Amino acid sequence: MIKTFILMGLTGSGKGKQAELLSNKTGFPVISTGGRLREIVKVGDAVGKKVAEIMNSGDLVPSWFVQYIFQQALFGIGENDGVIFEGACRMEPEARLFTEVCEWLDRDFRVLYFKVSNATVAERLRKRQKIEDRQDDDPAVFQSRLKNFHEHTVPAVEYFRSINKVIDIDGEPLPDAVFAELWQKISAL
Repeated sequence: MIKTFILMGLTGSGKGKQAELLSNKTGFPVISTGGRLREIVKVGDAVGKKVAEIMNSGDLVPSWFVQYIFQQALFGIGENDGVIFEGACRMEPEARLFTEVCEWLDRDFRVLYFKVSNATVAERLRKRQKIEDRQDDDPAVFQSRLKNFHEHTVPAVEYFRSINKVIDIDGEPLPDAVFAELWQKISAL
């Protein structure tokens, strides 16, 4: 049984909600790259300020920094324990390293890729910004994040697709319907 999952998709595609639902169903912990980065920002030290500057501009933090976060998580879980990564492997080098680390640990994994239109994501982010007041959801920042997604994350997804690790999920419906499709597809593995 596969116990390692990476949830990928545009910002606002529902990765966080689906990670929460999958965690509730499986008991696997969620390692959220964005959540971890926001924790680092809250510390307010030099690293936190640098991360805040990058996130608030819509850019991606350096690949080596994100790799450190997910490697630390992978090395910290037991061989029979499951884990859910939300927002990991946003660049192809990260995807390749993640694969290499999982192969070294003999951990099979799957990428759950949420397909959502730009218009749907823009509307969700408008709502989320009002509720959570996240600066990285600002419309101007979103345009930068959208550019970065297509420039960096799509090649990472395509790398995972080339090694048969991607499961496509329709992220447009309401969360419960999205999760029903997700659960059906991973239960069939």
